[in-house]
Amino acid sequence: MYQRVITPTAKRSLKRLPAYVREELIRVTRILETNPYAGEKLSGSLHFLYSFHFKVGNVAYRVAYTVNPQKKEIVFHFAKTRENFYEKLKRLFH
Repeated sequence: MYQRVITPTAKRSLKRLPAYVREELIRVTRILETNPYAGEKLSGSLHFLYSFHFKVGNVAYRVAYTVNPQKKEIVFHFAKTRENFYEKLKRLFH
């Protein structure tokens, strides 16, 4: 079983989401505790990240995370709607 770790940046991005979206995010990402590689592996300059996709209503959301198999941790880095998600993520890591 993997532990969830939330970075300060992820915490700030989560606070910007509505409460019902945060609750859904917590619920749907539980799968990562037993299957941390369930998300999509990113490519290019973000190749070290995974992106987990989910929808609330008609709005698509993404969560960017890394996996630390030695510590059995899933580290959440950023969460936002799909719109401009990858551009903001690139700015965050460059």
